[in-house]
Order: sequence, then structure tokens, then C-alpha cells
Amino acid sequence: MNQKIFVTDCEGPLSVNDNAYEICQEFIPNGSELFTILSNYDDVLVEKSGDENYRAGSTLKLILPFLYAYNVMNDDIIEYSQDNIYLLHGALDTLNYITNIMPAYIVSTSYNQYIEALCNVTGFNYENTYSTRLDLDKYNIDIGELEKIKQYKEEILNDSSFENIHKIFIEKFPLLESNKMILDVVPIGGLGKKESIIDIVNKNNYQPENIMYLGDSITDTDVLDYIKNHNGLSISFNGNEHAINTADIAVITDNTVITSLISEIFNNNDLKTVYDFISKFNENPFDAINQYSNNNKLIQELLINKLPIIKKITSDNKDDLIIRSKNIRNQVRGENIGLLG
Repeated sequence: MNQKIFVTDCEGPLSVNDNAYEICQEFIPNGSELFTILSNYDDVLVEKSGDENYRAGSTLKLILPFLYAYNVMNDDIIEYSQDNIYLLHGALDTLNYITNIMPAYIVSTSYNQYIEALCNVTGFNYENTYSTRLDLDKYNIDIGELEKIKQYKEEILNDSSFENIHKIFIEKFPLLESNKMILDVVPIGGLGKKESIIDIVNKNNYQPENIMYLGDSITDTDVLDYIKNHNGLSISFNGNEHAINTADIAVITDNTVITSLISEIFNNNDLKTVYDFISKFNENPFDAINQYSNNNKLIQELLINKLPIIKKITSDNKDDLIIRSKNIRNQVRGENIGLLG
């Protein structure tokens, strides 16, 4: 089956949120600092473990006992998420455009409550999404243990060394009832995203080479690598060093219009044509846009916005692209979120 497919991460390519970070900031005292420390710990685990089965994005399960200790339940996450959806400029139009020309999916490490809220806002089909399933309401932890969890939070804030955090999660949490939260939740990040892509392929009889995937962080590297190795379209969208070190193409922009255009070109042509467009875009963007798109509205939108940077990633330009991409990433999403892995 030669049907072209669009698959994207959510936070970054579509929204400026980091929903889990924002929930921690909202409900846990010093929660943003705690989340950042645990995110860095998670990144180190990805790199140190050497375990191909370790799932990047495990911050979303490590943070759960702390959320529970501060009385965060499912409804709190749902309500907060519904009230705090911040889309990247043009994202709604891009989703509407792409879903009209090709099958589209969202594969996100975010909690399912956030993805469902985003689908309610955008009209995107929730059935075409993959996300981290969470149900905090099913646990019943006694107050004595909740105080112990708060104590562990202070220990982490006071000593954020890898050794201290590792000891807390490897030696102390396994003795607690709340460790079930960490064991139960399976983040859709890293390997989980790759498994989601394979599930999409197998369920629909798609071919991996016909997939266009957008990602921006360490949780996307397994998918970006998988798509690249299967000759699909592997794109870092305002990505950090992890995404750019893995993807084939870097897109750097403050809006999503270029996503629509690349989707149009990929849907109507082959991978080589996309690369031809990128090459000509870097010579003369206006001629390239007019040559490769038949959509006048899309052309106008692209030309009235600040032109994006689109580059085939090479060993020669990789370092420069990382710097440029990080700068826009921090500008668009805010430095605290932009610096997360």
C-alpha cells in the first residue's frame, strides 16, 4: 500500500506546552524544579543504561508519587489540561489541512488526559493518537507514606546528584505502596513511540517508507531513526541535539505552515522530490515554494510569515543547526521547557 502517512509528536511540533512540567509547576511546591531535575535524571538513565528497552520519557512516571502526594487526581489533570492548551502558530490550520489530504496520527509521551483535551480543542480524531495512559484515581496511599514522599522531594531538591536520586528510586521507593504508580505506567516515549509507529503500520498495512514523522526531543530518537532507516521522511522540528543528531531533516521555525507544505509535497511525490525542494528552497525560497506547491492559500501563508530554516542534516552543518534550533525552541516554548530533553 503506497498511501502516505503523517505522524507527529505533539508537544513541540503542534503545541508549545510541556503538560507534565506545567502540571508539576501548578500543583507541587517547587514542582518545576523537581520536574527538571527528574527529567535530567531520566536523560542520564537513557544514556548510561545502554538498555535498548529503557523508555525515554520516564519522567512522566517518576513524577507520579509526588503529584499524588499533593492530592492531584485525574480530574485535576483533565481540568488543567483543558484550560491550558497553547498551540504553535498555525497548528490548527495545519492539522485541518493535513487530515484532509492524508491519514494523520499523533504519537506523544504526554498523558492521555492532555492529548484528549488537545483533540477536543482541535477536532483531531482521538482514536488516531497514542499517549501515556494514566489513572491516578485507582490508588489509595496512606497519609504517612504521602509525608515520606514529600520528604523524598526535599531530599532531591537539596541534592540533585544522579547518585542520590538513583538511590531514592532504586532503594527507597520499592518499599512503598506508591511505587506501583511507577511500575504501572508505561510511557509512550523512546521505544514506546517506535512501538506505536509499528502498530500503526501493522494495523493499516502501511509501509514505513511512506511515513513522514516530526519529533523534537530524546523521546523521538527511536522513531526518527526507525523512519530514517526505512527511507521515510524523518524531521527534527525545532529539535534539541538528540533530535537533530538522529533525523534526516531539520526544520526551524516559529509556525507550522512549512509542515503543511512539506506534507503536500511528500503526499504527492516521492522522498527525492522533498529533498529537491529543500535544495531549491535554500537557493531561492520563493521560486521553490511556487514550483512545488499548487495551493495558493498555503503559498500566501508561507510568504507572509517569517521563512523557516529547512536543511538536510549533515556532519558539516549539524552543530550549527543544533544552535539555531535550540534558540528558536527556547524562544517559542520558553527556556525552561526548551531546555528539557
